[in-house]
Amino acid sequence: SADDLGQANILGIVDHHKLGDVTTSQPLECWIWPVGCTCTVVASMYNYFDIEIPKDIAGIMLCAILSDTVIFKSATCTDTDKKVCAKLSEICGESDLESLGIEMFKVKSAVEGTPIRELVLRDYKDFNMSGNGVGCGQLELVDLSIVDGIKADLEKDIQTLKEEKGHHTVLLMLTDIMKEGTELLIASDDESVVEKTFGIAPVDGKIWLPGIMSRKKQIVPDLEKTFG
Repeated sequence: SADDLGQANILGIVDHHKLGDVTTSQPLECWIWPVGCTCTVVASMYNYFDIEIPKDIAGIMLCAILSDTVIFKSATCTDTDKKVCAKLSEICGESDLESLGIEMFKVKSAVEGTPIRELVLRDYKDFNMSGNGVGCGQLELVDLSIVDGIKADLEKDIQTLKEEKGHHTVLLMLTDIMKEGTELLIASDDESVVEKTFGIAPVDGKIWLPGIMSRKKQIVPDLEKTFG
């Protein structure tokens, strides 16, 4: 959330993440749903308030849901996400959602010429797990071979980032959306935490996690239990 959130007058919250320690001085409107993407909630708000969704906005929200749910493959995806996408696709005239999603992820997979630190932080979040700093980034790729030439640099940089932040652990998820799994790069004061969490011993600072695609639902909650 915003660093100056405490100084703001919050009128409402629309989200699909768990609610943290937000407090407000006034009652507010909240739309917080356990779905795969906030745009699923936003599209439903259009319907609730009986407002027609413009074609271009429908296309934007459709792409957002396909991205956030990893083309419906993520553990965070729900039937509600799929139903909303079906309605949005009718509005914007996009029928082949699989092809659209793959084209988007091809663009997201582009790494050539991008600084290593920028890749590590492209989709990165910090967490406080029982007093331990833990960072976790994610790169969603159509093929893990895309990062073969820079994997050593990524491993080195998450170690540097861990030291800079004074964290216990920094992880980088290299998620293969076609194989539906994640290679987890690990920089940690104690790699046994990762082994206890996922039941797999790291080899050379990494493990392969079949079926794991969501940081929010499949990585962070289990790590929090281990640290707790």
